[in-house]
Amino acid sequence: MGDRRDEGPEGSAVYLEILRRLQQGEISADDRLVDTAIAAEQGVSRMPVREALLRLVHEGYLVGSTRGFVLPHFSDQDVADIFELRSLLEPRAAASAAYHLTMTDIADLEAGYRLTCEAVESGSGRELMRANSDFRKVWLRAVPNRKMATTITRFADHVQIVRRTTLHDTSTQQVVLKLLGEQLDAFRRRDSLAVFDTMGRFLDTARLRYFAVLETARLPQGADLSLRS
Repeated sequence: MGDRRDEGPEGSAVYLEILRRLQQGEISADDRLVDTAIAAEQGVSRMPVREALLRLVHEGYLVGSTRGFVLPHFSDQDVADIFELRSLLEPRAAASAAYHLTMTDIADLEAGYRLTCEAVESGSGRELMRANSDFRKVWLRAVPNRKMATTITRFADHVQIVRRTTLHDTSTQQVVLKLLGEQLDAFRRRDSLAVFDTMGRFLDTARLRYFAVLETARLPQGADLSLRS
């Protein structure tokens, strides 16, 4: 999935480190990733860093700018539109994966869920982002239609924006824990209809929580919410 260029060990290591930071929310919308600075930090030449950054652009995690690489920017309409696309694809893809999960895959899903429990217990939005990412990767690799799976991975930028916006909210963390638990149970039972249903509800909840957080952030400080429905 994604463009697997022949980066060599240095490029692969840089790619994995930047991807880790992205998936755990360590890179913010105000950050700019500059190849020369990363090369100096990692003790490698500029070229493998450049290749790693371009790969992350190709996979949807970053976009290029005149002063380095940055996180993608989406309008509210962009986010809503992509949620609609994901809602058409991901429940179906996850349901098809239910038939193809190996015992190793189930064990990996259980490990991702345990990380989710630990993250929610500690209140760590960053660790919850990581756990959510790990869980998602497992069922995606079991999707038999690889073109569908690859298309879904193109929404990585959208997924990350939603996670960064919502997963630091404690009430959202509890909802995520409940829904992932339901997904895990459905995957264990190889119940494709239940997987389809829980994945759809997960996406609906993510969409509602995302826009609720944005609306709250845009309210004037000290606004009276008592008359809001």
